[in-house]
Amino acid sequence: MTITTDSATRICRIYERHTALYAPSVVTEAAALLDAYLATAAQHGLHDLEAADDEGWLAVSAAEAIAKKHGRPRTERTSAELHQLVRELVAAFTEEGLEVVPTEVRMGTGVAPVPAGPTWGMAGGLAVALYTDSGWNLMVNSTRTAVHTIYAPATAAGAREVAQLVHGVLRGDLEDPFRRR
Repeated sequence: MTITTDSATRICRIYERHTALYAPSVVTEAAALLDAYLATAAQHGLHDLEAADDEGWLAVSAAEAIAKKHGRPRTERTSAELHQLVRELVAAFTEEGLEVVPTEVRMGTGVAPVPAGPTWGMAGGLAVALYTDSGWNLMVNSTRTAVHTIYAPATAAGAREVAQLVHGVLRGDLEDPFRRR
C-alpha cells in the first residue's frame, strides 16, 4: 500500500504535540502503519476515514507504536555496537558541517552552536547521548540539563537523521524542544 500524504500529515500532527524529535524515517514508518490500519478497517467495511478513525486512535496507535520501536532497545547494546553508533554520529555531524566539541554529558557527543543560531546556557551548544539501554537523547551541552528523546533508528542512517535534526535545531529551523511550552 502506498503511504498517503494525509497519513504522514496526521502522524506529524501527533508528534508535534510532544517535545521529542522524530526522524523522517520514523514518520514514514508510522504513516505506513496507519495506512495498513486503515486498509484493514476498509476490509471490515469501514471505507471512509470518519468511520475508520473518527477519534484518531488508529493514528495515535501507529505513531506511538513506531516511536516506541525506535526508543529504548529491547536488549542492551554491546559496547562495540554503542561505540560504532557514536562513530557514525560523529561522522554524520561532520558531514553536516557541524563542529564536534567536548562535553561533560556522559556518553555524549557535543556540538557547537552555529552562527546566527540560538544558544543554550554558557556552553551554547547541544549534545547527543546514546547508551546501551536507551535511544538517542538530545540535551544542552552542560552538566545539568533536560533530556529530550530523538526517535530515530539506531543505525548509520539513523545517526545521519539525528545529525540533520540537531542541525535543524541549531539553525533554529526546527522548534527548539528546550523552549517549548
